[in-house]
Amino acid sequence: MQKDIIKYPDPTVKLISANVRFFNDELQGWISDMIDTMKAHDIEALSAILIGVQYNIIVIKENNIYTPYINARIIKHSGKATATERSLYYKGISVDVDRYERITIIYEDMRGEAHHKDLEGEAARVLQHQLDYSFGSTFVDRVDNGVKQQINDYLKFGLVKDSSSGSCPTIFYREYIKKTAKYLILGIIVTFIIPFFSHGSKEYIYAIEKYAIWLVPILIVVYFFYAQYEAKKYKQCTSCQVGNIIGSMFILALQFIVALVGVFIWMKP
Repeated sequence: MQKDIIKYPDPTVKLISANVRFFNDELQGWISDMIDTMKAHDIEALSAILIGVQYNIIVIKENNIYTPYINARIIKHSGKATATERSLYYKGISVDVDRYERITIIYEDMRGEAHHKDLEGEAARVLQHQLDYSFGSTFVDRVDNGVKQQINDYLKFGLVKDSSSGSCPTIFYREYIKKTAKYLILGIIVTFIIPFFSHGSKEYIYAIEKYAIWLVPILIVVYFFYAQYEAKKYKQCTSCQVGNIIGSMFILALQFIVALVGVFIWMKP
């Protein structure tokens, strides 16, 4: 199905695309939409973010065959070349851009199988141009500050600013909840050595711990529900978060059981 191509000043272009972690019918549908859009607009290459799909997918027309490059990365490059580039996003703007003349990339196909490919000349430039979109930038970010300022002054609303909305954050706030639970458990476990040095304080410590220990499952429950909220908020990261959330829950539960046994068996007067 043909899709609309996002254009200036839509801020979606500045979002960083996530890696594809599933190779199913939904992925096939996105690629099919990209190809239909390319045919409708008579364009040779397209990045998924330009039709609002925030995944690292690029399709390039090569000898009348539409080839998808999924999770593409440049692993080797050499040489530099300058050429004039135009953008689907910034309509009416063309600038001279320096690019690597030769590149080696790794990528995956629609079945998730890994490949590598050497590209040079125009083919290398096209791939690099589209890869910029996947990483939240455009060719404008490749020019010097003077040219960039001229473009900024020319555009009605100025250059589109970076946006972190919807991209994977560096730190998830749920980690603070998890750390609080871990430190609470650690603090309780550390007190288990007190009876070796001061038998008289055991009753006092137990009186505190028998209530403090129940804060841990409360924090675990809060962690679980807030983690679900963050996973839904950052949908493009959900697939890589699920395992982390489940693993963290399991580890916290084991630590809680150890602390619980220690409080009511070892510390209880």
